Amino acid sequence: MADKTDGLLTDYYSGVIDMKILLRRSELQWQPHDENIGGGRALNKHTRPVDDLIIKYESDGILHELVKQRDAIKRLETTFSEETKQVVQMHYDRRECLSWVVISMRMNLSERTCRNYRKSFKDIVAEAFAELDIAV
Repeated sequence: MADKTDGLLTDYYSGVIDMKILLRRSELQWQPHDENIGGGRALNKHTRPVDDLIIKYESDGILHELVKQRDAIKRLETTFSEETKQVVQMHYDRRECLSWVVISMRMNLSERTCRNYRKSFKDIVAEAFAELDIAV
């Protein structure tokens, strides 16, 4: 049965989290049209578009949460062996949709071993997210 951790890992390995981050940044960059047609402008107002954009990025909670999720998974990935990383990536990548039989044949491991690698990785990610108080 799939849970929130499975969904998060699927989004990470399928590239959905990176796309959400890019989409959120582009949403924050978009500025609505000025409705002050024919009105006066403040003469002493300073415009710093780059500074304002950085402030928007840093103060946005959604963007912050997405980046925290992506970075936490990246850091956890470095603590595992290459075999475990490959098995997890093959299992959670929606673009390929590989079965356990195909994964085990590609990795030259038993299905049970592949499932154990995935389960240990998933459990550690779920535990780390609970400790770090990152929304799943």
